[in-house]
Amino acid sequence: MDIGIGIIGTGGIARAHAGAYLDMAPEVELVAVCDIDAARAKDAAAEWGVAEVCTDYRDLLSLDEIDAVSVCTPTAAHSEPAVAALNAGKHVLVEKPMAANAGAARQMVAAAERADKLLMVEMKWRFMPELLAARQAIARGDLGRIYYAEAIGWQHRGIPGGSFIRRELSGGGALMDNGVYTLDAALYLLGHPRPLTASGAAAAIFGQTPDGNWDPQDFTVEDFGTAFVRLDGGISLFFGHAWAINFTEQWQVRIAGDQGAAEIRPFGPGPKLRLVRGGYGDLEETTPAALPAGSTDVGYAVGRFVEAIRKGDPSPVPGDTFLYTNAIFDALYESGRLGREVAIDLS
Repeated sequence: MDIGIGIIGTGGIARAHAGAYLDMAPEVELVAVCDIDAARAKDAAAEWGVAEVCTDYRDLLSLDEIDAVSVCTPTAAHSEPAVAALNAGKHVLVEKPMAANAGAARQMVAAAERADKLLMVEMKWRFMPELLAARQAIARGDLGRIYYAEAIGWQHRGIPGGSFIRRELSGGGALMDNGVYTLDAALYLLGHPRPLTASGAAAAIFGQTPDGNWDPQDFTVEDFGTAFVRLDGGISLFFGHAWAINFTEQWQVRIAGDQGAAEIRPFGPGPKLRLVRGGYGDLEETTPAALPAGSTDVGYAVGRFVEAIRKGDPSPVPGDTFLYTNAIFDALYESGRLGREVAIDLS
């Protein structure tokens, strides 16, 4: 079975998608690319050996040879081409974060359901071996009753430029750009309990600094944010992310139960995974020596997308629960504006 692919948006992340598809030839064929910047689209097509070049995604979607698309545009431009692709009968792999807001994410999910086509979010952390091992332990009940989760990413100096710092293109800043990794990982480990309320704050601490490598006038998003989220089942979640903070860099996802805990630190220091199990007086480490197969390479996630299409399997990272992240972001930003806890809308 040959699968024809189109790529919408040919910026930096699109190269990882294109490379993965090209590695799967001849079973997968990269048929067309599209970008509103005609020169960039032509350069990408030449680099990847693609004949069809478009500046309007609707022209790309009209091609019968295309079975699926990767949407690699800025976040605010995820929903419209994704919905159009699904309506045109194409499978969709969309970059993270899923959408600029929960309303747009819900439109994508509804379109996938109507079309009976795959909608997958490119969340490479879902395939992290340490995350998979922790999820297996939680699913077995090794941690007992889960009551607390923590999703933290403190980047020491990591403010990007371009579309990432402009709210009209990105939908949000540090929380949505890189915070989505730890937030989604925690929700995935927990089995996606419904988020109920959020109390949060978001601010631009360093966005207007004169010594950055971006234009301060373009900086309209947060570079720091925190939230306390109440989840169904009596679980509380602390979530925080910063593009720049005067701490040692730290990324971690931790889940606490009354019979054990899981700790994942994908970039160290120390072991990337720690699992413990037991009661108050007999807690012992249960971290397995061998981990499940997986990878955090974008190409690995792209491969799972193609495999699901070929086998007719469900989406490896479905949108109907991934949109919980967008719902939490929406509530967090609203909470910051109002200065109080707000209910999370999953209608």
